[in-house]
Amino acid sequence: MLDEPLTPHEEIRRGTLANGLKYVILPNKVPEGRFEAHLEMHVGSVDEREDEQGLAHLVEHVTFLGSRKRDQWLGSGTRGNAYTDFHHTVFHIHAPTTNKDGHYMPPNVLDILYDVAFAPQLLDTRVAKEKKAVLAEAQMMNTIEYRVDCQLLEHLHWDNLLGTRFPIGKLDQVEAWPAQAVRDFHARWYFPANATLYVVGDFDASVDEVEGMISAAFDEAAPAEGAEEAESPLKRHAVRPPVKHAYGAPSYELDEIQRSNDEAKASGKDDPFLPFVAPEGKVSMFQHEHLSNASFNIFSKLAVKPLEKMGDLHRTILQRIVLLVLQSRIQARYAETNADYKRIELDHSDSAREGCCVSTVTVTCEPREYEFALQVAVEESRRLQKFGLTPSELDRFKAAMLRDSEQLAQQAGCVPSLENLDFVMEQDACGHVVMDQVAGHEALVRMSDYITLEACNGACDELLGFIGEYGVENNRKPNSGKCTAIVACVPATMTNVDGETVPFDITPERIEQVLAADYGEITEPEDIFVPEVLIADDEINALIEQTAPTFTEATYHEPTGVYQRTLSNGIRVNYKVLDAEPGSAFLRLVVPGGRSVESPNIGPGGIGSSAVGLRTVQEAGDVGEWSRKQIELLTMQHLLVYDVEPEVEYMFLDSAFATDGGLRTILEIMHLTLTKPTWDEQALERVKDIYRMFQINTNKNIELLTHDTVNAVIYEDRRIMDPNKEALQALTLDGVRDMIEAQFASGALELNIVGDIIPEEVDEMVLAFMGSIQTKPAPPLPQVPPLKLKEVPKDDPVRAQRLWLKDSDERACAVAAGPGPSMWAPMTSLYSEIPSFVNQDAYTPEQIAALRDPVNEVASAKGNPFAQQSARRANSLATYCAGMMLAEVIGGRLFTTVRDALGLTYDCNFTMSFGLQNNDATTYRLLVTSTPEKIDEALNAGVRVLRGFQMQRVSQREVDRARLTLLSRHEMDLKTNNYWADLMQCTNTPDLAPLKKIQCVADLPLMYDAMTVDDLQEVYDRLGLSEGEIFTSVTIAGQTEPPPFLSKKDVDAAALAAQTLTAALGGINIAEAIKRLKKEQSPSASAE
Repeated sequence: MLDEPLTPHEEIRRGTLANGLKYVILPNKVPEGRFEAHLEMHVGSVDEREDEQGLAHLVEHVTFLGSRKRDQWLGSGTRGNAYTDFHHTVFHIHAPTTNKDGHYMPPNVLDILYDVAFAPQLLDTRVAKEKKAVLAEAQMMNTIEYRVDCQLLEHLHWDNLLGTRFPIGKLDQVEAWPAQAVRDFHARWYFPANATLYVVGDFDASVDEVEGMISAAFDEAAPAEGAEEAESPLKRHAVRPPVKHAYGAPSYELDEIQRSNDEAKASGKDDPFLPFVAPEGKVSMFQHEHLSNASFNIFSKLAVKPLEKMGDLHRTILQRIVLLVLQSRIQARYAETNADYKRIELDHSDSAREGCCVSTVTVTCEPREYEFALQVAVEESRRLQKFGLTPSELDRFKAAMLRDSEQLAQQAGCVPSLENLDFVMEQDACGHVVMDQVAGHEALVRMSDYITLEACNGACDELLGFIGEYGVENNRKPNSGKCTAIVACVPATMTNVDGETVPFDITPERIEQVLAADYGEITEPEDIFVPEVLIADDEINALIEQTAPTFTEATYHEPTGVYQRTLSNGIRVNYKVLDAEPGSAFLRLVVPGGRSVESPNIGPGGIGSSAVGLRTVQEAGDVGEWSRKQIELLTMQHLLVYDVEPEVEYMFLDSAFATDGGLRTILEIMHLTLTKPTWDEQALERVKDIYRMFQINTNKNIELLTHDTVNAVIYEDRRIMDPNKEALQALTLDGVRDMIEAQFASGALELNIVGDIIPEEVDEMVLAFMGSIQTKPAPPLPQVPPLKLKEVPKDDPVRAQRLWLKDSDERACAVAAGPGPSMWAPMTSLYSEIPSFVNQDAYTPEQIAALRDPVNEVASAKGNPFAQQSARRANSLATYCAGMMLAEVIGGRLFTTVRDALGLTYDCNFTMSFGLQNNDATTYRLLVTSTPEKIDEALNAGVRVLRGFQMQRVSQREVDRARLTLLSRHEMDLKTNNYWADLMQCTNTPDLAPLKKIQCVADLPLMYDAMTVDDLQEVYDRLGLSEGEIFTSVTIAGQTEPPPFLSKKDVDAAALAAQTLTAALGGINIAEAIKRLKKEQSPSASAE
């Protein structure tokens, strides 16, 4: 059986046009009425010459934005973009099958892709503009996380260009290229035989007809000059990307690789892509002041083994089970040992972008704990190599994989087109057979009898030898893999046991010693009992008899299909049957209170107690009589993922799960968490450590720091921000327990469930497990002031702040913020003012009424109940819907002006912080990133765009585009369980969100559809944009602190004083000198 070929996806159609362009077509009905078209050009950064580093990415920018036809169709529900990687450049369009005007879109979208790739306008002006955009993009993306990724790739791929040819390129080269370099690169690589087109979606046409559209759109694309004689790069390069790899495979494979190299050398052949044997990897270290955790990345690079036969699939299943077992064991030991933060991540996967398979072990920990964290990873790897899995581990993990596969098969017809397309493109690039989910599950079921202890244990050496046998080169097992690279990314300083910041003294040699050390005799692992249920039937029956739970209210909302219940203990329930994700469901428990009920003062149960307390319950992991390890293994069996999040006005507990058995398990967990939470001192300290790291990260992250600086001056207290070091130190276990248990005992909880559920089963289980929860006495919540914005004088200097962040690289970020309307704020102007120049005597009373209460005629023609202004503005969603559409409009203008026309930034965006249900502390945010030299100019340009709406009002075209964008997003998101939980939450909590009723969910798309220019302008007029309302913060990062910033107002005042002095005393014109100095050193001006 294992020699049988895998069954390829029957619905995929593949073909090649006469000019060499390849295409892949896959019909897919989700989302309905939409499709994806992605054109993959097989050229990336590794194809660049030495003096072309970054040119593939620049060509992507110029071709996509240089298309004559792109702007004709992008918009109106159609979105497009492009990206460049090591091995390819991809242009992608997401479109409705038929647009709002009834136009059938697939031919037009294909025509756009043809124009982008094979007939773009490569104008000098566009090249110059996109060079600015690329330089700004490089500044924006150069975060510490990006730099870490570059370090990992550089040392993982020390053997080829992947370690140095990053797509963003070398900026000095980008600045220097003439436009002709773009044209030359395009001519060399952009020809049909070097492209593959992927079209996936709901075409409203047969596959034959789609093939005809592809032929009509791309047949005219001419092969590149000389392409008839030269082989296509697709054939010339057997593996993309075209690089040579050094592998750390088991010794029997390495012997074959070495033999091939010896034969090539003896025969004088020079094969540029022939792999070679890697030496055992040594530690490379990246130490930086902006890192807060220590991470150790241990790699083994292997060849991609194409999935073609059942045996290939069998091998990957065994590997996955082994990794899951090892990760579970290591993380369990981390949680059991002490209060310091530690995390392990394991991966073994094929990478199309890198053309190889990589096994990875990543250990992340507090710097002072790194030796112990690495020791645990090594010990558990050796234990699994020596003793293998336990029988119960195999049973549990195999059952979980079968259930996961079954769920994927159930959802085969519900996978979005974009996910299917990305999967097919990745599988194709790796040379794998593309199977559909049903065939994949059937194959797994057939081979399940061959997933044995012996088979899994046999995979342990090959998969884990690179870490378990590090440093024993001469004593390695024959089938053990070899480590090929180790990268340590560590901070420059650490916090010692006394809380002091000291240098982090670590060396590559010491890391290698820890990995290779002998830790004594490895003992056999203990098996763990995993219960089938957490609350026995007789126990829950006794609780039901004692509490006699009932539904005091039960309704069904026809427009949304939402069931609403109220339990006799006060808990509210919303649930909806949704078959978009068969076999799965999502649950959210909303606990009113959250950060807003914390005391704003530091103390044992003060600021931060809700956030830290809730995460402490999760981190402890025990519920009732069951340990964290038992809970983790049980949840794994039901594909149950569980998380918590402390928000400003409430806390929520989220879970996604398989509906077959999962609903009972998660309701049992909720019941025990609410009634018998475990409070553990070490768990509290681990959570404090996490929040301390949050603070350190914030202080080292330019975007977070800039936002935090604004938050500190715009809000009255820190409840809307993470607790700082002093607040964390003051919190105690008793303090956080009192805060959390008081909220748990409030009785006003709301449970939301959506997915592939049965209403009768939900009612029965909710009544049993949530209805039987008894309210218990709890400490009263402290009486605290409401959240609000701080009253800051108009001329207070804190309104314009500047920061310097020490960094090895230069970057800059700016934020502008100010007050805005809350999401439930009423639109007070229900009726329009009639202009004074209108002679009302000339109009009938009906005409006057129509002028005061205009109708959106387009919405009215659709029968929209909110077409009339007074009806629309009386709806509680009016401000929210208009605000969301306004944010889209502002974002469009920012892109057009600040990014595209002025070339000052790559990233400039605007958001309205709609999220608070019952507080007025609502703000807007403008975020700009740029170079230090241009950041002030970019910020001022962004603020001018915001203020420009006072003169250049929102246009009807902008409203229509924003409407279509939001409605399209809403329609697509309605197919997901999570989004429905977002919509339903707080519709059954009258104290928390009195204006959010279940009818709001039905009204939302109708309100978007009815919005007018005047509605958006009404919300705009309530944004605080004047000099006395706006707050700005500019952060510049670099090695040296910049000179003091002088605003335009400062310079003008100094110039006036200098002119006066010059006139009185004679001498040189100091005023002109100051102005000249200002012009040379800083291009910024005040945001006036």
